[in-house]
Amino acid sequence: MKRVLPIILVSIVVGQWSGNTATNMGVGQKEIGLFTPYRMGLNNGSELIINKFVLMPSIGIKQEQTMFGNWQRARIFRVEYPTMGMKWLQSPLGMKLGEPDMFALISPEFDIPHMISLYGEMIGTTGSPWAGQISLYSGAGFALGGEKLDGRSTIDLPGFYSRFSVYYNGFIIKSGGEYLRQFKEQWSYIVDYDMYIMPGGAGRYSFEQKGLIVWTKSPKLQIHFGYKLIAGEYPFGAQAHLFPALDFIWRSDAKHN
Repeated sequence: MKRVLPIILVSIVVGQWSGNTATNMGVGQKEIGLFTPYRMGLNNGSELIINKFVLMPSIGIKQEQTMFGNWQRARIFRVEYPTMGMKWLQSPLGMKLGEPDMFALISPEFDIPHMISLYGEMIGTTGSPWAGQISLYSGAGFALGGEKLDGRSTIDLPGFYSRFSVYYNGFIIKSGGEYLRQFKEQWSYIVDYDMYIMPGGAGRYSFEQKGLIVWTKSPKLQIHFGYKLIAGEYPFGAQAHLFPALDFIWRSDAKHN
Protein backbone atom coordinates (compact mmCIF):
# COMPACT_ATOMS: atom_id res chain seq x y z
CA MET A 1 0.00 0.00 0.00
CA LYS A 2 2.85 2.40 0.85
CA ARG A 3 4.33 1.89 -2.62
CA VAL A 4 1.12 1.79 -4.63
CA LEU A 5 -0.50 4.94 -3.19
CA PRO A 6 2.36 7.32 -4.17
CA ILE A 7 2.39 5.91 -7.72
CA ILE A 8 -1.39 6.45 -8.04
CA LEU A 9 -1.15 10.01 -6.65
CA VAL A 10 1.76 10.88 -8.96
CA SER A 11 -0.20 9.45 -11.94
CA ILE A 12 -3.21 11.61 -11.07
CA VAL A 13 -1.16 14.80 -10.68
CA VAL A 14 1.05 14.22 -13.74
CA GLY A 15 -1.88 13.25 -15.96
CA GLN A 16 -3.61 16.61 -15.59
CA TRP A 17 -0.69 18.44 -17.21
CA SER A 18 -0.09 15.86 -19.90
CA GLY A 19 1.04 16.83 -23.39
CA ASN A 20 -1.39 17.73 -26.12
CA THR A 21 -1.71 18.38 -29.83
CA ALA A 22 -3.18 21.36 -31.65
CA THR A 23 -5.89 19.13 -33.16
CA ASN A 24 -9.28 19.46 -31.49
CA MET A 25 -11.86 16.75 -31.01
CA GLY A 26 -14.99 16.70 -33.18
CA VAL A 27 -18.11 18.55 -32.05
CA GLY A 28 -19.82 16.56 -29.33
CA GLN A 29 -17.03 14.00 -29.13
CA LYS A 30 -16.01 13.08 -25.57
CA GLU A 31 -12.89 11.54 -24.09
CA ILE A 32 -11.99 10.51 -20.56
CA GLY A 33 -8.98 8.68 -19.18
CA LEU A 34 -8.35 6.83 -15.97
CA PHE A 35 -5.82 9.53 -15.02
CA THR A 36 -6.06 12.12 -17.80
CA PRO A 37 -8.72 14.88 -17.98
CA TYR A 38 -12.22 14.77 -19.42
CA ARG A 39 -12.36 16.42 -22.86
CA MET A 40 -15.29 17.38 -25.05
CA GLY A 41 -15.34 18.94 -28.51
CA LEU A 42 -17.33 22.17 -28.75
CA ASN A 43 -18.54 24.36 -31.59
CA ASN A 44 -16.31 26.96 -33.26
CA GLY A 45 -13.15 24.89 -33.06
CA SER A 46 -12.96 24.70 -29.26
CA GLU A 47 -12.46 21.92 -26.75
CA LEU A 48 -13.48 21.79 -23.07
CA ILE A 49 -10.94 20.26 -20.66
CA ILE A 50 -11.94 19.34 -17.08
CA ASN A 51 -9.81 17.72 -14.38
CA LYS A 52 -12.20 15.36 -12.61
CA PHE A 53 -10.02 14.77 -9.53
CA VAL A 54 -10.50 16.76 -6.30
CA LEU A 55 -6.70 16.73 -5.89
CA MET A 56 -6.25 19.43 -8.55
CA PRO A 57 -9.65 20.48 -9.92
CA SER A 58 -9.37 22.67 -13.00
CA ILE A 59 -11.26 23.74 -16.08
CA GLY A 60 -9.77 24.83 -19.37
CA ILE A 61 -10.59 25.65 -22.96
CA LYS A 62 -8.54 24.87 -26.08
CA GLN A 63 -9.15 27.04 -29.13
CA GLU A 64 -7.99 26.48 -32.69
CA GLN A 65 -5.84 29.19 -34.31
CA THR A 66 -4.98 29.90 -37.93
CA MET A 67 -2.48 27.66 -39.70
CA PHE A 68 1.18 28.72 -39.84
CA GLY A 69 2.65 27.02 -42.90
CA ASN A 70 2.24 23.28 -42.28
CA TRP A 71 1.64 23.78 -38.57
CA GLN A 72 -1.77 23.55 -36.91
CA ARG A 73 -1.97 25.91 -33.96
CA ALA A 74 -4.08 26.12 -30.81
CA ARG A 75 -4.08 27.91 -27.48
CA ILE A 76 -5.15 26.69 -24.04
CA PHE A 77 -6.39 28.69 -21.06
CA ARG A 78 -6.85 26.92 -17.72
CA VAL A 79 -7.97 27.86 -14.19
CA GLU A 80 -6.99 25.61 -11.28
CA TYR A 81 -8.13 25.52 -7.63
CA PRO A 82 -5.74 23.44 -5.44
CA THR A 83 -6.97 24.27 -1.94
CA MET A 84 -9.28 21.27 -1.40
CA GLY A 85 -6.70 18.83 -2.66
CA MET A 86 -3.89 20.27 -0.55
CA LYS A 87 -6.06 20.10 2.58
CA TRP A 88 -6.90 16.49 1.76
CA LEU A 89 -3.19 15.71 1.45
CA GLN A 90 -2.66 16.91 5.01
CA SER A 91 -4.23 13.64 6.19
CA PRO A 92 -6.00 11.74 3.38
CA LEU A 93 -6.38 8.41 5.20
CA GLY A 94 -5.27 9.13 8.74
CA MET A 95 -8.67 9.85 10.27
CA LYS A 96 -9.95 6.43 9.19
CA LEU A 97 -6.86 4.50 10.23
CA GLY A 98 -6.49 6.07 13.64
CA GLU A 99 -3.26 8.04 13.11
CA PRO A 100 -3.84 11.71 12.21
CA ASP A 101 -0.66 12.09 10.14
CA MET A 102 -0.67 8.72 8.35
CA PHE A 103 0.05 9.17 4.63
CA ALA A 104 -0.02 12.96 5.07
CA LEU A 105 2.06 14.75 2.42
CA ILE A 106 1.56 18.19 4.04
CA SER A 107 1.86 18.64 7.80
CA PRO A 108 -1.50 19.50 9.48
CA GLU A 109 0.26 22.38 11.29
CA PHE A 110 0.09 24.53 8.14
CA ASP A 111 -2.94 26.53 7.02
CA ILE A 112 -3.88 26.16 3.36
CA PRO A 113 -5.44 29.40 2.03
CA HIS A 114 -7.85 29.68 -0.89
CA MET A 115 -5.78 30.00 -4.07
CA ILE A 116 -6.17 29.80 -7.82
CA SER A 117 -3.73 29.65 -10.70
CA LEU A 118 -4.17 30.82 -14.29
CA TYR A 119 -2.26 29.17 -17.11
CA GLY A 120 -1.91 29.85 -20.83
CA GLU A 121 -0.22 27.74 -23.49
CA MET A 122 0.40 27.77 -27.25
CA ILE A 123 0.63 24.50 -29.19
CA GLY A 124 1.80 23.73 -32.71
CA THR A 125 1.38 20.37 -34.49
CA THR A 126 2.67 19.18 -37.85
CA GLY A 127 2.81 15.86 -39.71
CA SER A 128 0.51 12.83 -39.52
CA PRO A 129 0.45 9.70 -37.33
CA TRP A 130 1.66 7.35 -40.08
CA ALA A 131 4.49 9.64 -41.22
CA GLY A 132 5.25 10.96 -37.74
CA GLN A 133 3.48 13.78 -35.90
CA ILE A 134 5.35 16.43 -33.93
CA SER A 135 3.79 18.79 -31.39
CA LEU A 136 5.59 21.64 -29.61
CA TYR A 137 4.11 23.65 -26.78
CA SER A 138 5.08 26.44 -24.43
CA GLY A 139 3.25 28.41 -21.78
CA ALA A 140 3.33 30.12 -18.40
CA GLY A 141 1.15 30.42 -15.32
CA PHE A 142 0.78 32.56 -12.24
CA ALA A 143 -1.04 32.14 -8.93
CA LEU A 144 -3.25 34.32 -6.73
CA GLY A 145 -3.48 33.86 -2.95
CA GLY A 146 -0.26 31.92 -2.51
CA GLU A 147 1.49 34.67 -0.54
CA LYS A 148 -0.20 33.31 2.62
CA LEU A 149 1.14 29.79 2.04
CA ASP A 150 3.95 28.69 4.36
CA GLY A 151 7.09 27.88 2.34
CA ARG A 152 7.77 24.86 4.56
CA SER A 153 4.61 23.10 3.34
CA THR A 154 5.95 22.16 -0.11
CA ILE A 155 5.36 18.60 -1.33
CA ASP A 156 8.89 17.54 -2.22
CA LEU A 157 7.89 14.60 -4.42
CA PRO A 158 8.26 14.03 -8.19
CA GLY A 159 5.38 15.50 -10.16
CA PHE A 160 3.95 17.26 -7.13
CA TYR A 161 6.73 19.77 -6.51
CA SER A 162 6.77 21.25 -10.01
CA ARG A 163 2.99 21.50 -10.39
CA PHE A 164 2.34 23.03 -6.97
CA SER A 165 5.39 25.32 -7.11
CA VAL A 166 3.41 28.12 -8.76
CA TYR A 167 1.53 28.66 -5.46
CA TYR A 168 4.83 29.16 -3.59
CA ASN A 169 6.76 31.08 -6.25
CA GLY A 170 3.87 32.90 -7.91
CA PHE A 171 5.04 31.99 -11.43
CA ILE A 172 5.94 28.96 -13.57
CA ILE A 173 7.13 28.41 -17.15
CA LYS A 174 6.49 25.19 -19.05
CA SER A 175 7.66 24.00 -22.46
CA GLY A 176 7.78 20.63 -24.16
CA GLY A 177 7.19 18.48 -27.18
CA GLU A 178 5.62 15.22 -28.30
CA TYR A 179 6.33 12.78 -31.12
CA LEU A 180 3.65 10.28 -32.18
CA ARG A 181 4.16 7.56 -34.76
CA GLN A 182 1.74 4.87 -35.87
CA PHE A 183 3.50 1.66 -36.95
CA LYS A 184 0.56 -0.77 -37.26
CA GLU A 185 -3.18 -0.45 -37.72
CA GLN A 186 -3.88 -0.62 -33.98
CA TRP A 187 -0.46 0.27 -32.60
CA SER A 188 1.50 3.49 -32.18
CA TYR A 189 4.02 5.01 -29.81
CA ILE A 190 4.46 8.38 -28.11
CA VAL A 191 7.67 9.99 -26.87
CA ASP A 192 7.36 13.32 -25.10
CA TYR A 193 9.16 15.68 -22.74
CA ASP A 194 8.19 18.57 -20.48
CA MET A 195 10.41 21.18 -18.88
CA TYR A 196 9.24 23.20 -15.87
CA ILE A 197 11.12 26.35 -14.86
CA MET A 198 10.29 27.61 -11.35
CA PRO A 199 11.89 31.03 -10.79
CA GLY A 200 12.58 31.90 -7.17
CA GLY A 201 11.98 28.42 -5.82
CA ALA A 202 14.33 26.25 -3.78
CA GLY A 203 13.98 23.76 -6.62
CA ARG A 204 14.39 25.68 -9.88
CA TYR A 205 13.61 23.12 -12.59
CA SER A 206 12.00 19.78 -13.35
CA PHE A 207 12.35 17.63 -16.48
CA GLU A 208 9.88 14.89 -17.40
CA GLN A 209 10.17 12.38 -20.22
CA LYS A 210 7.64 9.72 -21.15
CA GLY A 211 7.60 6.78 -23.54
CA LEU A 212 4.30 5.01 -24.29
CA ILE A 213 3.03 2.21 -26.47
CA VAL A 214 -0.57 2.88 -27.53
CA TRP A 215 -2.94 0.03 -28.34
CA THR A 216 -6.11 1.25 -30.08
CA LYS A 217 -8.27 -1.70 -29.13
CA SER A 218 -11.31 -0.12 -30.80
CA PRO A 219 -12.40 3.35 -31.97
CA LYS A 220 -13.70 3.89 -28.43
CA LEU A 221 -10.85 2.51 -26.31
CA GLN A 222 -7.10 3.09 -26.16
CA ILE A 223 -4.67 1.53 -23.69
CA HIS A 224 -1.41 3.35 -22.98
CA PHE A 225 1.50 1.67 -21.19
CA GLY A 226 5.14 2.58 -20.74
CA TYR A 227 7.29 4.66 -18.38
CA LYS A 228 7.61 8.16 -16.94
CA LEU A 229 11.00 9.62 -15.98
CA ILE A 230 10.99 12.66 -13.68
CA ALA A 231 14.27 14.42 -12.85
CA GLY A 232 14.55 17.73 -11.08
CA GLU A 233 15.77 19.94 -8.32
CA TYR A 234 14.04 19.89 -4.94
CA PRO A 235 14.66 21.89 -1.75
CA PHE A 236 16.87 19.03 -0.49
CA GLY A 237 18.78 18.55 -3.77
CA ALA A 238 18.48 16.94 -7.21
CA GLN A 239 16.88 13.52 -7.77
CA ALA A 240 15.51 11.36 -10.59
CA HIS A 241 12.65 8.85 -10.45
CA LEU A 242 11.32 6.28 -12.91
CA PHE A 243 7.64 5.26 -12.76
CA PRO A 244 5.49 2.81 -14.69
CA ALA A 245 2.81 4.51 -16.80
CA LEU A 246 -0.60 3.05 -17.57
CA ASP A 247 -3.81 4.68 -18.70
CA PHE A 248 -7.14 3.63 -20.24
CA ILE A 249 -8.80 6.23 -22.47
CA TRP A 250 -12.41 6.01 -23.61
CA ARG A 251 -13.70 8.13 -26.51
CA SER A 252 -17.18 8.61 -27.94
CA ASP A 253 -18.13 9.38 -31.54
CA ALA A 254 -18.51 12.95 -32.76
CA LYS A 255 -21.97 14.27 -33.53
CA HIS A 256 -22.97 14.43 -37.19
CA ASN A 257 -25.34 17.05 -38.50
